[in-house]
Amino acid sequence: MPEAAQIGFQPAHRIGLLIVSLLLVGLVLELVRRRRFKERYALLWLAASGFVLLVGLVPSLVVWFAGILHVQFLTVFFALSFIFLLGLVLSFSVVISQLSDQNRELAQEVGLLENRISRLEKNDGG
Repeated sequence: MPEAAQIGFQPAHRIGLLIVSLLLVGLVLELVRRRRFKERYALLWLAASGFVLLVGLVPSLVVWFAGILHVQFLTVFFALSFIFLLGLVLSFSVVISQLSDQNRELAQEVGLLENRISRLEKNDGG
């Protein structure tokens, strides 16, 4: 099995991954602090940055995992990226479904309140 440095994980790449990971963690935490980001979404992004941090610290782990699966290490990155994006889309789909249901319920409540107000106005004026 090739070493991590032989397949492209030079020290500069590792440092770059560590910097990107730390910046992502800082950005996510700042967005949560400013209430621009919900905690449930932050966990997904923190997990992704944790994975990038792990790869930056121990790049041979990806090489080892790719060796077990008998695939190239870039395939592992693409597969994990695809799984992450699939989870993100699934998470957003759940939220959109919930918001759609809440929107329908609110529209029904507004319709009922408008009907009640119009009946009260008729009774009050008559």
